[in-house]
Amino acid sequence: MTQRMKQLTRRDLLKAGAGAALGAGALLGSSPWSSKAFAATEIVWGTNEAYARSNFLKPFEDSTGISVKTELFSDPAEVVTKLKAGGAGVDILLDGCYHVEISYAEGVIQPIDVSHVPNWEHVIEEFRSADGLMFDDKFYGIPFIWGTNSMMYRYEDVGRDLDDIGVLFDKEFAGRISMPNGLFESLIVGAMYLGVDKPFSMNKDEMDAVVDLLIKQKPLVRTYWNDIGDLKNLMATGEVIVGWGWQPVMELRRDGVDVRWAHPKQGELGWYDASYLTIEAGDNVKAACESFMSYLLGDTYGRMVGEETGYRTASKLAIEKMSPELQKELEITEPAKFLKGATWFLSPSDPAAYQAAWDRVLNA
Repeated sequence: MTQRMKQLTRRDLLKAGAGAALGAGALLGSSPWSSKAFAATEIVWGTNEAYARSNFLKPFEDSTGISVKTELFSDPAEVVTKLKAGGAGVDILLDGCYHVEISYAEGVIQPIDVSHVPNWEHVIEEFRSADGLMFDDKFYGIPFIWGTNSMMYRYEDVGRDLDDIGVLFDKEFAGRISMPNGLFESLIVGAMYLGVDKPFSMNKDEMDAVVDLLIKQKPLVRTYWNDIGDLKNLMATGEVIVGWGWQPVMELRRDGVDVRWAHPKQGELGWYDASYLTIEAGDNVKAACESFMSYLLGDTYGRMVGEETGYRTASKLAIEKMSPELQKELEITEPAKFLKGATWFLSPSDPAAYQAAWDRVLNA
């Protein structure tokens, strides 16, 4: 996947994203609250750095007068733990197909009325009925970003294009490989490499085979990264030249580092991220939260995120506002065609078994 590496300036953003006559209607859709004051003047979003950059949030804040505070994390489980304990102080949770079933089972999210999210009607069709958005026939999630996780590499060090997950298990790159520590993702990568049919519901024999593979791989691994920023830094310095990760690493291209995104023959992990109301979001903040969710699906946010980070928006409005060049680079004009070949990142059928398996790898 290629990226658009243009770094937008404040003036660019105000011109392209807000404009001289930007109003709440353009950003939020025909919101029933766009013409009156909100009960809340501040909401807290549990999210990650790539989605919550200040320039991405400023158009919404300027239009509504609502301040969006952020609680940053690298794994939604961090916020779920805090919500279960009480006092997390988070109104909206960023979660996705890879974890949300756990969040629902833990009782930390609440239903949402999509009729209060005007831009819901502009969501790409494939995501309107995706698993993880509805539980017990009620909507819980509003998807706004999607993409794939895959292998990436420093071309100048590797010296050739790569299209095989087997590279991550190759002694050629010993000590310069990095794998993910969170969300059991390394287990899934191993399963994909071994050709396991259902990586998220492995039986004991399949799991044992994956664990054996990862234990053999362990001496080759420089580190298991926890935060995507860690992998980005390791790739920037050249300590790691091959790794499995997420889109933000590709931003290194702006700094002249020839990092390339692989499309392995074994496949990539497809995912979506969505907004969920937490159990701590009271009636006084719900309207503001729903308005913010609508903003994420408007014609501004998704375009800006695509330009700066390369993440794909789930909003047809934002896609229409992108340049033809950006649409092509993000491979976003035909999402159905792209999504057809993806292995969807789901919650494991038995999280405890997956945790035990990953512990075996780490403790080997």
